[in-house]
Amino acid sequence: MRECWVLAGFVPETRPEVAALDALRKELGFDPTARSHELDASSKTAKRSPKRILERLTGGEVDREARCWTEPDLDHLRQRGRDNGLAAFLSEVEERLAPALSSSFAAESTALDLGCPPVKEDDTGSSAPER
Repeated sequence: MRECWVLAGFVPETRPEVAALDALRKELGFDPTARSHELDASSKTAKRSPKRILERLTGGEVDREARCWTEPDLDHLRQRGRDNGLAAFLSEVEERLAPALSSSFAAESTALDLGCPPVKEDDTGSSAPER
């Protein structure tokens, strides 16, 4: 559940956010940002609904939700996401996607440094220099 991943990165920034998180801790009996894997999605209004909890903590603000992904360091996200699948996803990205992107960017950068035009794939999947 995407919401559980976002909750794993939530760090209260304001007094109202601290108060909302404290109230949720009391209501649930645990910290939903540290144990988001214990939430379920039986219904949006359910006590343990990650959608409801995320809405309550972020006020439904898309920018605030985005900061849960972009501001915490990766170690924080890995620790909090250990049991909800986020840590496994981050490891997969690090092991598979990052090296592929790095080699792709390196090849393009080297070609540009040598004065070669960038390579562009056509509809058939073959590569040809851009003109």
